[in-house]
Amino acid sequence: MTVTIQGKMFGGYLKPDFTNKETGETTKGKFVVQLMVEQKLKNEEIKNELLDVSVPVELVSKYKGKDGQQVEIKCNYMAKEKVTFYGVA
Repeated sequence: MTVTIQGKMFGGYLKPDFTNKETGETTKGKFVVQLMVEQKLKNEEIKNELLDVSVPVELVSKYKGKDGQQVEIKCNYMAKEKVTFYGVA
């Protein structure tokens, strides 16, 4: 399933590289887009939530310099306890 997340881009950052302690294998850090997303509550109030959405390296240029602008990110998601979104297009 794919979902589209819309929100105001708050910023972005590159995560540090990750090294697996058991194998010594290093995985490059991913670029994360931070989106401020508005959620309308049952009582008509608006809740703002900051979401971190990792995007593939080939999509980083699409979001660089877009701070403060509305953006959309197509995502797949995974969940353990909390849903985590990651960009796919």
